Amino acid sequence: MMDFIGTANPGFAPYAMDELKRKHPEVAVSGIAPGETFRIGCPSRTPDEWLRELRRDEPIFLRHLFPVEAESALGEDADSIAETMIGFAASCADRVRGATVAVQVRKSQDSPFPFGSAEGRDLMRPALEAAGAEVAARDTRWILSVYASKKSLYMGLSAPEDNLSDWPGGAVRFRREEGLISRAAFKLLEAERTFGLPLGRFSRALDLGAAPGGWTSVLLERGLHVTAVDPAEMADSLAGHPGLAHLRRNAAELSFPPGAFDLLVSDMSWDPRHTCRIVSGLAPALVPGGSAIVTLKLMHRKPLQTISQLAEEYAKTFDIRRIKQLFHNREEVTMWLKRRA
Repeated sequence: MMDFIGTANPGFAPYAMDELKRKHPEVAVSGIAPGETFRIGCPSRTPDEWLRELRRDEPIFLRHLFPVEAESALGEDADSIAETMIGFAASCADRVRGATVAVQVRKSQDSPFPFGSAEGRDLMRPALEAAGAEVAARDTRWILSVYASKKSLYMGLSAPEDNLSDWPGGAVRFRREEGLISRAAFKLLEAERTFGLPLGRFSRALDLGAAPGGWTSVLLERGLHVTAVDPAEMADSLAGHPGLAHLRRNAAELSFPPGAFDLLVSDMSWDPRHTCRIVSGLAPALVPGGSAIVTLKLMHRKPLQTISQLAEEYAKTFDIRRIKQLFHNREEVTMWLKRRA
């Protein structure tokens, strides 16, 4: 039996644990850091079997996990904590020899853990390099994870795909470029990465609720022609862009010729049922097989029930490819849909 440390967006750990119990009734779950981090126990199957099943039907709210291969009480002596971490890194020598390794060190807000993420990595680096491993930040063969809670230190070594995300705790970070119109752009960039859906492969996009233009700007940078729908004004930096047509109308009032677009995106801050009616009504404007990326606002107290009900509605028009709460989502999830042929 092996346990795992799971992470969800702040405040969503209870929903992540509930979802896991619904999908995998045999697992045991218990909170570690309120609202965000929890422990998962899988007593009835091997870790590899459970991970394969988890990846086949990835949970919505579970953002990241890693196996607990070593656990120790977290005392106040920094030297003994460092010794424990170095000892675990040394114990991984046979597995990491000749491979690249990322070291990801995190802690809960109430943890007395005395090291920052870079300090923790540098403590473990010599032991890994002594084993012939190369320590790198990205695109590695292995990830060595360290998580310090209020009372315990958890450590494990795993392949990036088994962590669901190769970012520490699943916290996907993008550099804030000069001239970025809004941080909402990060949601679309993360969806592109998470869903394996290169935006540059599309040519004509419909952006609903587009103002001030965070998502529109990403699509324009990818070379798409964008029809942006919003009564509000777009950012000045987009004025006169040859690939942009801005319709200052309410999305519910519009219709388009069949097959006019191969991509529809929507980040409208409306009731999710209203958004569903609009997006479904505009589905014929997508080519058969065209994609839609839609944020679903969780405005009610039962998000799993809301998602289930809305997924049933969207499924009348679309094939639902993925639903995921991304790191850059807050009180919402992101859906990837494909119009049925």
